[in-house]
Amino acid sequence: MRVTVKDYKVVFNVEGEAFDTLVTECLNDGWELYGNPWAHQEAGNPIVTLYQPIFRDTAVIIESDDIPEE
Repeated sequence: MRVTVKDYKVVFNVEGEAFDTLVTECLNDGWELYGNPWAHQEAGNPIVTLYQPIFRDTAVIIESDDIPEE
């Protein structure tokens, strides 16, 4: 049996071109944006880290032996 499942992950990197490139590569690889990005910065640290949740549909084949009997 073939079913479709959703894969979710969060990509992150420092603010700037590195983050933009990472998200662009994921989008070009079939991932889609899931919600808005968010930022985190530790107190006193000038580095801002950006996070972006993404998802994609993945086809999975389930062998009949793997399906639990009810």
